[in-house]
Amino acid sequence: MSTNRLFLAVPVRLYSYEQIKHDFSHYLEGKWRDEEHLHVTVAFLGKQFSADVLIAQLSSFKWSFEVSELSRFDYFSNSRVFVATTQNPTLQHLYDKLALVLGLEKTKLNPHMTMMRVKHIQDSSAFSAKLTSVPAPIGVLEPKIILFQSHLYPTGAEYESLKEWIL
Repeated sequence: MSTNRLFLAVPVRLYSYEQIKHDFSHYLEGKWRDEEHLHVTVAFLGKQFSADVLIAQLSSFKWSFEVSELSRFDYFSNSRVFVATTQNPTLQHLYDKLALVLGLEKTKLNPHMTMMRVKHIQDSSAFSAKLTSVPAPIGVLEPKIILFQSHLYPTGAEYESLKEWIL
């Protein structure tokens, strides 16, 4: 059985995902995310909207953010995810505008792209050193927003693109 949830995200293009996987697979055990659907979530909408209503509501929305590079790797220990991050305040401005239009809660974004939900770290001190030793930049945000539907299965999430807005 699947559970469907909606979210708005900026797709990401990595410069060399194969190299990243090669560099970090010595330290991390888990399932790497599919490169085709890597993204930075701007607004998680859950089940509170119908996709058709949301697409209609956002048809005249003025989408804007600055394209930026993913500048560093990080590990979020509370959620056990390996990520790449960007310092981009325009994504927060975009969320704030969406929150007004859609009636979303105010929140502070931590723009990141999840590459792996980590099951185990082989050598945590070596992994920590590796996080800061890989040269940046890692990849770049693409100049578009996608409305995704996330299908959750026991084997993990699968993403379906429902609508794309080009900046």
